[in-house]
Amino acid sequence: MSELASEHAADFLVQTADLPWVPQGSDNVWFKPVRINLEKGSWVNLLKVAKSGVVNRHRHLAEVEGWVLQGRWHYIEHDWQASPGAYVYEPPGDVHTLVADVEDESEPMMTLFFIHGPIEYMDADGNLAWVETAERKLQRYTDYCREAGIEPKLDGILF
Repeated sequence: MSELASEHAADFLVQTADLPWVPQGSDNVWFKPVRINLEKGSWVNLLKVAKSGVVNRHRHLAEVEGWVLQGRWHYIEHDWQASPGAYVYEPPGDVHTLVADVEDESEPMMTLFFIHGPIEYMDADGNLAWVETAERKLQRYTDYCREAGIEPKLDGILF
């Protein structure tokens, strides 16, 4: 093996079809953890929203990138709509309100998000409701799996 080859992490595969959809604050919004990096405080997850409407208002403390796989969504504060194939970049400090534009509930909105740090979620009055971190995302996943009688799949997800 070359010296260069020994300096990088091993590759891996995450079969997202084998992961459960985990509720994220309502009966309309779910996520699947794809990768969680506790050391860097970052994570990658699939987000699914089944019905149209406001999902949440939040502030990013680090960059977020998203790739829309299915459906459409927008932020109230911006004049664009994300649709399948769109790439979205959100800078640190950006505050916005996610709205899902679901036309057919059999085809929910799904976006792959790369989250590079904490997210502050706000209540209806703009007050801090909670902070989502890599640790909290992992805890939500493992708690849900235990409650549902599912063995959490952490190979490839957690690093």
